[in-house]
Amino acid sequence: MPNDPGTASIARLRGEFTCAATEIGFLHQNTATILRDLRRSVLLCSLCYALFGIADVLALGLPGALVPLLSRLFPPLVAIAGLRHVSRAAAPIRAAYRSSAITSLLAMSSYLVVVCYRPHDILLHGMAMSLMAVAVLIFMPGRVLTAVLIAPGVSLVFVLLAWHLDATDAQSLGAMTMMIVFANVFGVAACYRHARLWREQYWAQQVLTNLSVRDPLTGCYNRRHLNAALLDGEIVRARRYRLHLSLIMCDLDGFKAINDTHGHHGGDELLCSFATLVLAMTRDAVDTVVRYGGEEFLIILPETPLDGATELAERIRATFAGQQLQLGAATLSTTASFGVVSADFAAARSVTPQALIAAADELMYDAKRGGRNQVHSHQLTPHLGLAS
Repeated sequence: MPNDPGTASIARLRGEFTCAATEIGFLHQNTATILRDLRRSVLLCSLCYALFGIADVLALGLPGALVPLLSRLFPPLVAIAGLRHVSRAAAPIRAAYRSSAITSLLAMSSYLVVVCYRPHDILLHGMAMSLMAVAVLIFMPGRVLTAVLIAPGVSLVFVLLAWHLDATDAQSLGAMTMMIVFANVFGVAACYRHARLWREQYWAQQVLTNLSVRDPLTGCYNRRHLNAALLDGEIVRARRYRLHLSLIMCDLDGFKAINDTHGHHGGDELLCSFATLVLAMTRDAVDTVVRYGGEEFLIILPETPLDGATELAERIRATFAGQQLQLGAATLSTTASFGVVSADFAAARSVTPQALIAAADELMYDAKRGGRNQVHSHQLTPHLGLAS
């Protein structure tokens, strides 16, 4: 949750959120961007390697350039096959990262083959290897640790092979080595910085979004979020899969008297206490708690029939009625009234959000008129009426 600073922590070595749920959320939101970057990288890689293959043919002729040419063409072919796999994968991000890692490894390793056939162009290959290291570290989408292992790792093998072949003087080889080292150091630093900045930007957006949809006092969702198609979305889902959907409207009893006696600070503390209780007793990431009005709360319970919702309302009612809040020398306590309504969307297909809320609200006021500290519940019929 954006309210918890611990979920925003980014691991230094991995360049990812330490909280797995936050990292999954980040990847889910950026899936389209990651897949687009992969397609663009593959297209650019294929074009460059086709041109490199032509250069090999011009330098070595045929059939001498056959092996280097095949080593140039193999990475783009694997990359294109990887794109097809990604488009059909159930977990596209995982498949995209795997495809990117394989393509990067093959693309950089191809220079190890080419340099054996064209050792006299070792300095040109070294320049190309530097550019490839930067491309893998910065432009190819993937996990930071994977890129950091591939680019410097293959670059090191290339440098060792270049010195072993001894195709040019030591001074030139030394300059080439320094260039490759610099490219990798720059690329690794940029890779980590990009991963961190991208996640920090995502987290800032999450915090701003959270502030816009949450009630700052209780931490529950606000009326604005409810009106922004929240309940509509749950009804669409329930209608599509023919599920139950229940609502609980809650209202604290005698709240005006508490404000008048103990001030708004006392009332706020009581509201926070009730909200904390409700949030603790509902299912995280399944149920939704909304601060509907001043002391009114709405609980949305997907895939919950009437008896389950009524049981939950009774547990909340009994627990809250038994709570006492110490505020200085004063002890605050009150009760709450509940209206519970449920619809079975296997039958009540035409139920609207307004009908559900109105029914729950009516039941809650019935509970108040009946003596408060009660739960009134009914099943919504296919004709939008309350069952007897």
